[in-house]
Amino acid sequence: MVERSSVSTEPISTKIKVKGFEINYFQVGKGPQKLLIFPGVLGQIGDFGPLTENLDGAKYTIYMCDPPGYGLSRPPNRDFSRGFLYRDADIAIALMETLGIDRYSMLGWCNGGCTAMIAASRAADRVEKLVVWSCNAYVTAKDLEQYETTRDIRGWPDAFRIPQCEMYGEKYVSDTWSGWIDAFRKILDDDDGDVCRGALAKINAATLILHGAKDVLVPVEHGVYLHENINRSTLEIFPEGKHIIQFMYPEKFVSIVDNFLSSMQ
Repeated sequence: MVERSSVSTEPISTKIKVKGFEINYFQVGKGPQKLLIFPGVLGQIGDFGPLTENLDGAKYTIYMCDPPGYGLSRPPNRDFSRGFLYRDADIAIALMETLGIDRYSMLGWCNGGCTAMIAASRAADRVEKLVVWSCNAYVTAKDLEQYETTRDIRGWPDAFRIPQCEMYGEKYVSDTWSGWIDAFRKILDDDDGDVCRGALAKINAATLILHGAKDVLVPVEHGVYLHENINRSTLEIFPEGKHIIQFMYPEKFVSIVDNFLSSMQ
């Protein structure tokens, strides 16, 4: 595992007014290298435990922003109307501006990876590096078929369902997850499946893409597409990896991310 300092890895939670919303963000570490993490659907800080607990807090300061409707940025309830990922990206960029942070790297998992790519394209002059995993720039009918198999949250594994329901309540998890599936179906029907294709060519930062070859929710073809369409990108495939590679291979995952963020590029 990555060598750690004695700096506390306990997240500090703070609320701040950003673009008309009371936005919650977490801060971990006190290092000079700033990292902004984008959570996935119904995200929470625990989704990034391998990073927040093992990256050197004397080297990095990690920020994770709860978009409106997620985590502690509630109320309001989640809004999945058209452009929701772009609104999330703008709020995260505005948060860093409010905090007075001009240069930083971005990291995002799953839907948070989509948001990170959009944000990296919109704040290209401020983003040093980009790390995304298990995410996609487009959605297909086959992808939606897989999403539909997860609509009934009672079928989710307890290890995932229980923490989500403890955080949000069962009804909110069910309603929000269904709302997310419906939103992506609308993207497929109305926008030819385009989640954020146009953002890829505008990303200037060196980019690390990680993907599990056995990811059922977001098949590995999506990681390959990102690599082919993002300049200065590197693709790392985990041959036995599924959607949660940060938990399946925490030591390898953290080491790869740390080495990439530390390298001169």
